[in-house]
Amino acid sequence: MSEIRRLQTFLEFVRLGTVAAVAEASQYSTSAVSQQLERLAAGFGVQLLEADGRGLRLTPAGEVLAELAPGLLGDWELMRARLDATRGELLGTVAVAAFQTGCLAFFPALIAALRQRAPGIELGCVQAEPERSLPALRAREIDIAVVERYPGRPVEPHPELAETPLGEDGMLLAAPEAWRPSEGLAGLSERPWVFEPQGSPARAWAESLCHEAGFAPRIAHETSDVVVQCALAASGAAAALIPALTPESLRGGVHCVPLPRGHARTLVALTRRSAAERPAVRATLAALESVVRG
Repeated sequence: MSEIRRLQTFLEFVRLGTVAAVAEASQYSTSAVSQQLERLAAGFGVQLLEADGRGLRLTPAGEVLAELAPGLLGDWELMRARLDATRGELLGTVAVAAFQTGCLAFFPALIAALRQRAPGIELGCVQAEPERSLPALRAREIDIAVVERYPGRPVEPHPELAETPLGEDGMLLAAPEAWRPSEGLAGLSERPWVFEPQGSPARAWAESLCHEAGFAPRIAHETSDVVVQCALAASGAAAALIPALTPESLRGGVHCVPLPRGHARTLVALTRRSAAERPAVRATLAALESVVRG
């Protein structure tokens, strides 16, 4: 099992290019990542990485391992999945990650559904945006990632992952009722806004939506926390664009108006193809679909 973990760390280095990037993505220290890579090389008895200026690059042996390791890890996981299927029981731990509103809207119901349908499955819930959950999924730290996709935003190719569409989530314009949000985005062109941090897909989508409405938004506040966004909008500090999944009890009384059709985010559950045959993963995905679709 330790060799499997080290192979996963090695493939993350191949994908990301630096030890520091692997450490940031995995939330381990750089020294811990370096030790994993050194022990993997020692186990094979070959040098996998060599100095390249201030960084590291693959040696010829490292290139061979980078080519073969994905198939090896996939076969190992597929073997585990098929062996699990022979037991005829729904047992084991399944880790599911989702963005904040997905956690709020889905996780309590998913836990309850699995407790009733498959009590032998131990569900682990993780709050993580796609930029964190997808690397964790590839690194086998989680089993299912629920991600959001915004209209007009590019979709990262992921041939090694299987998709389960979960439907759409409409977006809401949130602002004090006195600001008359029912008149649409353009009517709030002079108002301050609260958006998600720069670089996030939600931020890029929100800015492009405002530009389509004919104005550049004055972004006064930044937060990825939808509860904070609602609190700022309810207090009159800013207008916000929030998902319809946001529970009513957490909106803080802010006035919300649905955006026109076509301005909804798409929800998708992703899992590794090599894990898709695992009975506990299949059962969790089925329960998740039923929860999301009501």
